[in-house]
Amino acid sequence: MSNEVLYPTDMLNDVFTERSPLINASTKKSRFCDTDSSYSDSSGVHSPSNNRMKTILNNIKITFLCGVMLGSFGLFISVSDKAPLFHQVSVSADDPLHINLPFQRSAYPLIRTSFKGKFLPHFYDNFSDVDLFVTLQKVDPEHDNEVRENMSVWRQSFAPAILWKELPDTTVEHFFDLQTHRKDWVKYRYQLLLTTNNDRQPITLSVNLSEAPRSIEYGVLFAMCILVCLYVIIVFDLIHRTLAAMWAGIVAMGVLAFLNEKPTLSHVMSWMDIETLCLLFGMMVLVAILCETGFFDYVAVLAYKLAKGKRWTVITLMCLFTAFISAFLDNVTTILLFTPVSIRLCEVMELNPKNVLIALVMFSNIGGTATAVGDPPNVIIISNEEVAKKGIGFANFTLHMSIGSALAMVVTYFVIRVMYRNLIPLQFEEPHEVVELRQEIQVWKRAAGSLSLYSRDENSVRRMLLQKVEALEILMKKKLFDKSPAKDAYEASLLELQKKYRIQNWPLLIKTGIVMFAVIMLFFLHSIPFMNISLGWIALIGAIFLLVLADVNEIEHIFARVEWTTLVFFAALFAVMEALNELGLLKFIGTLTENFIKDIPEDSRLAVSIILILWVSAIASSFIDNIPFTTVMIKIVLQIADNPELNLPLQPLVWALAFGACFGGNGTLIGASANVVCAGVAEQHGFRFTFMEFFKIGFPIMLVSTTVAMFYLLVCHVGFEWNYS
Repeated sequence: MSNEVLYPTDMLNDVFTERSPLINASTKKSRFCDTDSSYSDSSGVHSPSNNRMKTILNNIKITFLCGVMLGSFGLFISVSDKAPLFHQVSVSADDPLHINLPFQRSAYPLIRTSFKGKFLPHFYDNFSDVDLFVTLQKVDPEHDNEVRENMSVWRQSFAPAILWKELPDTTVEHFFDLQTHRKDWVKYRYQLLLTTNNDRQPITLSVNLSEAPRSIEYGVLFAMCILVCLYVIIVFDLIHRTLAAMWAGIVAMGVLAFLNEKPTLSHVMSWMDIETLCLLFGMMVLVAILCETGFFDYVAVLAYKLAKGKRWTVITLMCLFTAFISAFLDNVTTILLFTPVSIRLCEVMELNPKNVLIALVMFSNIGGTATAVGDPPNVIIISNEEVAKKGIGFANFTLHMSIGSALAMVVTYFVIRVMYRNLIPLQFEEPHEVVELRQEIQVWKRAAGSLSLYSRDENSVRRMLLQKVEALEILMKKKLFDKSPAKDAYEASLLELQKKYRIQNWPLLIKTGIVMFAVIMLFFLHSIPFMNISLGWIALIGAIFLLVLADVNEIEHIFARVEWTTLVFFAALFAVMEALNELGLLKFIGTLTENFIKDIPEDSRLAVSIILILWVSAIASSFIDNIPFTTVMIKIVLQIADNPELNLPLQPLVWALAFGACFGGNGTLIGASANVVCAGVAEQHGFRFTFMEFFKIGFPIMLVSTTVAMFYLLVCHVGFEWNYS
């Protein structure tokens, strides 16, 4: 006799007591599915030919993705890890340095030389008479290492000795061609000759040598191909965006290995912004515990009461409040806190949360632009030492940025009112009860999928959950054809909601409120000099403290609410963007911008520079995560401002970069961290919006807000010349 545990139908009805009751027994499902075909969903009906075509396309997709991954994996394992190792050397006018190259019989035709020292940018050549000369020499080993040819010479300006203590070390690179196309190249040995014209004292620097294929010159092209593939996969929703980012990461590692630039695992881990990941994880745990108290449901009903059920009043208040909080609390944390409240509020008012959340994240990104701590790109800019030395601090940064942000916010609000003028995009396409049933079905499916098949008891519970799913699907199909009129009476709806949604655990709410208040206060105060703690540490310690204070026994239940897919997506995206940076994509964008500015006449150079940096930053940040882009672009902006030939003030260029990077994040779903966080939380609640759904709203708003910022910057900094503090 089988030892399998059986669960009678009556027990199932007792176990599942939510608002959508289980229909009798799962054994009756055939009565609905087989005999009453009118309940079948017409959207799921496909002809055999359509099914075959869908299967063929799906197989092509899987074959392509797996084939590219296998190719990348093959390249990855064929090359050993490369850990950059610099050797310190000293060069003087009387004592030149010879470095033998061990790569001359390699299959790679290029030699990458990296030098770290007190080097000057090329536009400061006139400020120093000290130069480093590097010469690639061909040596004949059969004739006493006689130098047969000086193949190429590279010159780099070195800072005078009086500035060595003040200047930081700078890394410069140059590629030497071994000219492997010559038939006799393998007969010779090759060396580098390092000399200097500084006859007063030796210069000290560090050297790293590596070999590279000729295709390294096409690194930017490889990077663009990877980026395009990633966006095609996400735009057409071929696979989940988290899996797409991981796939792109594997491909990028394969390309780096092909170019003999394979990074070590520890180096790849350093690419991931642990600070951001810890901030997200800590806040997700805090929000998960707060959800257990019923706080978000209660706040949603309270907001519904204060707005007297008027939809636009509620949406306007949510957007403005989110923008205001995002200006002082980073917008990622703000979105984590407000997304659950907004979802519950939309459900209360029978609005589709997807478009409301998109509008909310738009205002969060625009509001976060107003201050130095509201958006990650601003934090990167204000934390740069060179920016601080130029006199840009929290006060004048906020003064310049807040005015433009406020103007953009006003215009954006009217654009959203025009987009949603008839409220049709904000309403559900199906009856509200059907939408709730769809969400409930997804919850039960996830619960069933989380159980393993190794245990007999877990297997039995899993089957019971799947029976629940089948019953709910039957009920949902009935609801589609049995619509009842909705209650329009505001008082009746409010009374029903107030009875249904109350605070469920006051002691836990008080504990959570105290910890959340302390965490948020520390967020505000973390930039004070004596507060030697980062945002990530604050969130992480706060989460651990609350877990201990709340005496949580079933910690798995709390961790199940954490958006692990969002965290993995961020980690993979950081790795992809840094890999593209290693391939030279971001430097290529910055160099193009700098070279274009140099060709502009002086009388219009400032205006064109502002427009160019603003729009390049906005467009690039829409398709490249704005955090790594800002990290690279701020160096380009500083280099442009330091160039005496261009004679451009730094401040308007910094404001243009900040506006472009922050507003550009609204352009696409993966343009800003807050967008991804909002999408992840919404998906966990059953409201998944695609890349195109976000793009249709976000990209026009990005264009409008960036245009407002452009006119603001031109009027203030070109018209009124407000270029200093």
